[in-house]
Amino acid sequence: MAGEKNIIKNKKPESKSPKLGFLKKIFGFKIPEAAIETPREIVSGDFIEKNESTGLIKFLVWLTILGFLYITNNYRAEQKIREINRMEKELKEMRYKYISTKSKLMTLSRQSEVLKILESKGYEKNKEPLKVIKVTEKDIESVKE
Repeated sequence: MAGEKNIIKNKKPESKSPKLGFLKKIFGFKIPEAAIETPREIVSGDFIEKNESTGLIKFLVWLTILGFLYITNNYRAEQKIREINRMEKELKEMRYKYISTKSKLMTLSRQSEVLKILESKGYEKNKEPLKVIKVTEKDIESVKE
């Protein structure tokens, strides 16, 4: 029985903190379980004084960088969304302007509208039929000489 007591006494007490072995697989380093004892130590900065906390410091720096990248990414995404919305609004306005200009041009290019515009400027409609002038090659040669 004396041997059994020694075995029981030599057993390490089980830690209450969660197993952090997965961090070694992900980040390439292991955070010692003794480094994370209480949130109070983390907030007060006492964990920095421990020698085992170097892995934790690397992890916190990595988390800080990740947080910075996350915030930057969200900020840029919101900027792009605002720019897209602005451009969509501008595109709608330009489309409306195009349609209205096109319809005005269609009405102004009708023969009756053109006639009204020309009459208001003092031009009259031709009452005589058009005369066709035929030019032959002989006429062209005689002019060149």
